[in-house]
Amino acid sequence: MSERAKPAAKAVDPDVQHRKDIIRTIKGPVVERLLELIPAFRAYDDAYGTVMATPDLLFACLQLVKTKREKFQDLLVDPAGAPVEDDATPLKCARSLDQIVGMVVRSGAKAYSEKRWGTATTPAAKTAVNPHTKSLLDKLSELVKGKWSEAEIPKPLPTEGDKFYAAIKDHLDFDWQVPLIPFFAEIPVKLINELGKGVTTLRTPEGIAALADIGRHNMQQARKILSDEMMREMLDTQPLAAKGVAFLGKERYEFLHGAVYDKMGDKFWEVCVDCDRLEAMEVQNAKDLENMADWLHLISGDTINQLVHYLQFNQTPIFLSVAQERLGEDTFAKVFGPPGNKKLIKMFCEKVKHTPLDPADPIEDLRRRLPDVFGAYLRSPADFEKGL
Repeated sequence: MSERAKPAAKAVDPDVQHRKDIIRTIKGPVVERLLELIPAFRAYDDAYGTVMATPDLLFACLQLVKTKREKFQDLLVDPAGAPVEDDATPLKCARSLDQIVGMVVRSGAKAYSEKRWGTATTPAAKTAVNPHTKSLLDKLSELVKGKWSEAEIPKPLPTEGDKFYAAIKDHLDFDWQVPLIPFFAEIPVKLINELGKGVTTLRTPEGIAALADIGRHNMQQARKILSDEMMREMLDTQPLAAKGVAFLGKERYEFLHGAVYDKMGDKFWEVCVDCDRLEAMEVQNAKDLENMADWLHLISGDTINQLVHYLQFNQTPIFLSVAQERLGEDTFAKVFGPPGNKKLIKMFCEKVKHTPLDPADPIEDLRRRLPDVFGAYLRSPADFEKGL
């Protein structure tokens, strides 16, 4: 009787093997390089575990890999062993450095949540937080308690970390998100599930606190006003817009949406973050709003009012275009963005109004003259404000 054939060995999933190789490399050679670069890490019994569960340390290490890339270059190679010098090209593990960073960010969120709330077998750890971060976390916690129902407030139960990680993991891909993990962790899990990736588009602790400050009422009002498609787009793009939509109400929202959305696309939701800007917009006619639609998400309510008051219709887009180009993004935002500099906004607009232009081609003449106006301000802001 012939021997029974042995079952064939189970094929190894290449993707699973690549993941194991990545984890092995991070825990081995990468950690060793980090210990060489930061000897203080050797004081930890488990340097890898400590760094992964401490967002500030993890973010610093991710930055170190980028700024000291030469220390890790032998690990950053393609399948043929050739060095890979950018972050988007696949390495020999079939993932790019950007994709590996995303894996690490998600693992860091899981490690933090387990430290923050504990697990089924391990109690939550006591964590030291720097005073600045603590004040922001305390503020966020208080906002959540004041604005959202008790059922939605994260409780320090052993399973809460798992709920948080399950809600947030698919929206974590970038190293800049790592320092925000403690702040994301204070948002109710139900809200994270509702917002989807929109919650991780908020790039500052203050933005996350502002989201908590919106409250359930505004979110529900926005849902009543918006179509399902628009609600999803708002949540994915700029969830803070819910406050502005609720402020407008259905009729005023539909007027503004109809006036500029086709030209602005999803930048429209950034407009809705600032209620002062919305208040200025709703008293203008649709043509004026469409005329400045390319800049509405960048400028303040006062800028809108002054432009309509002082400038002719066809002067407005030229004024804004030249101002943005000549002043640069940062200065443009400080002067014309919310809250802006009301005195300067008025001065610039008055100068355009009172500038004699060539009647043969006043628009082209304005385009030629405006760079000098903004240039005078850049040369000496103090003298310009004094009218010198």
